[in-house]
Amino acid sequence: MQWRRWGGVLLLIAITLLYVLTLDNGLRPDELTGGDLITHQYAQVEARPSNAPGYPLYTMGGWLWFRLGRLLLGWMLNPFQILSAYSMIWGLASLAVLYFILLDVFDDWLPAALLTAFHATTFFFWYYSVTTEQYTSAVFQTLLIMWLAFRWDEKPHDGLLLAMAFVSGTMLANMVTTLFIMPPLLWFIFSKQTPHGLMVWSYLKRPLLILKAVAVTALPLLSYLYIYIRGAQHPEWRGEGTWPTAWAWFVDFITIQQGRDELAPGLDVQFIFTDEFPALMGYELTWLVFFGGLIGLAFLGRRRAILLYSTLIIYMIFCWGYRFGNWFQVIIPAYPIFTIGFAAGLQKLIAFSHQRSATSSRWPSFMIHTSSLIILLLSALLVYRFTTNIARANQRNLATDTGLDPGWAILADAPDPPALISGSFEEKVALEYLDKVWNVAPEMVVTDPGQLEPPIADMGIVFNRYLTRRAIDIAPDSVQLDAMTPQAAGLELIALPDNPPHQLPTTARQLDRPFGEALQLAGWERVEGPLWQMALYWQTSTPLDYDYTISVRPLVAGQMIVAGEEALIQDHEPVWGVYPTSHWPSGIIIRDVYALSLPDGVEPDAVQIVVYRADGDGFENLAEQVIPLIQSAE
Repeated sequence: MQWRRWGGVLLLIAITLLYVLTLDNGLRPDELTGGDLITHQYAQVEARPSNAPGYPLYTMGGWLWFRLGRLLLGWMLNPFQILSAYSMIWGLASLAVLYFILLDVFDDWLPAALLTAFHATTFFFWYYSVTTEQYTSAVFQTLLIMWLAFRWDEKPHDGLLLAMAFVSGTMLANMVTTLFIMPPLLWFIFSKQTPHGLMVWSYLKRPLLILKAVAVTALPLLSYLYIYIRGAQHPEWRGEGTWPTAWAWFVDFITIQQGRDELAPGLDVQFIFTDEFPALMGYELTWLVFFGGLIGLAFLGRRRAILLYSTLIIYMIFCWGYRFGNWFQVIIPAYPIFTIGFAAGLQKLIAFSHQRSATSSRWPSFMIHTSSLIILLLSALLVYRFTTNIARANQRNLATDTGLDPGWAILADAPDPPALISGSFEEKVALEYLDKVWNVAPEMVVTDPGQLEPPIADMGIVFNRYLTRRAIDIAPDSVQLDAMTPQAAGLELIALPDNPPHQLPTTARQLDRPFGEALQLAGWERVEGPLWQMALYWQTSTPLDYDYTISVRPLVAGQMIVAGEEALIQDHEPVWGVYPTSHWPSGIIIRDVYALSLPDGVEPDAVQIVVYRADGDGFENLAEQVIPLIQSAE
């Protein structure tokens, strides 16, 4: 008994560690711009309805978990990982219930633990346990109601019946496809034989118990009030479409119009068996477990076998009819049914070998050790699934998770709040996520490329205006040089001050280095950031006739720094090419920024600055200066 308990504890600790180490911690650009994953995240962060029908219990629990997780785990996990860990919690709960079911099948903790670990490392279950989808909650509900049904079958009890009724209510308030197990379950309950006949007649004689069951089933449905209230409070969350009232939207929302539109278009017999269904299950579970599970279900006993076989048949019909929609919703809850059936088949082999060894001395001696062979088989299956899926299921630090990079790049430039930023779509959605989920981009409004006026709701606020370099590429006409004095705020942002600066900022080191007769370098400053970054402050006493390019070359002991086989140099026209020198008014300070990736441990002690212009087929230098950085710092 002690090993049954502690074996399960050690199993869950090991799987928790595995899932934490592979937990999703970033977003691809396409994930950030739409889809279920990002929808669920915003729903849990803002307590808004998720996609239809809203999944109220899951979302409300996610809202609570996100706040509790940030409080308790914020020192270790970023907000994205905390959101992903919500799926992990449901996944671990599912595995705990599966372990208890398998314990009853095997009556031995080790094969139950190994088969549970095998299930934990199947790709679909592993992937959805470490990402912010909700399918692991469906697995938990399905397994929990199976476990309760098996307990009830052994010893019918009103408490177990009411527990099943309550779980069925949570299914109605979460992923409704989990309810496919309900018709077989009702047969399982009502067809049970008692000394007084079928169980259904016993229950019909107890109206109070029926009322209690209806009440506990309906209780979770009260969570749909949350969907209605939040939709009424925030019409902008309702999605595309128009509705005369909040109630009309609510009814349309919870009846899942999109799902009904996707159901069963163009049914064809040739699509009953495809490379996705049921082939995907064989690939994932291995064909040994797939067919072994199908056969093994028969050894659970007639009633339990009918319950689970019937559920699988309903799943198959749904997958066929819904193959153009979320047909795979039922694949995840189907997996453990095969796993349980496989366990039943293995236990039958163990019992058969023990029976033969007890009655025949001629039975091959290796069959006496069937239990050991099964442990080896399960260990091999676990190693195979783990090694096959680790690279695919590991969602940590993926190279493709660059969706938030545009937002982080803008925040690295430290725009002065309140900031109005005209940015690209990619920058807009990244900053919105960083604001609402990470809470690191407050007092910031992001508009479309070229849109330099705030939304109507923010018209009374005096913003510091910025353009991003991406937005300028999209809408180059948004920069009116006759009316603006653009300033390089950093690597991505171009500031558009209302009052052109005539003085150096207090952070800059003052200089008076002439470059020709009219242009001077008025100051410079080092800027903190992931790259070596330097801001130059220019000023001209009279308008310039040409468009000059500025070349910045960091030096060490008078020599340019070489990375690979090339000297590190950065050339561009001022303000990232946005503000040509021929448009500079006299007396105005112009901030320009340069950034280079230097070799580790290299710190320039000076910088060479060359100002030049294109001249026919060559270049003409206006002037060059070497600015000693260390001396200036002293």
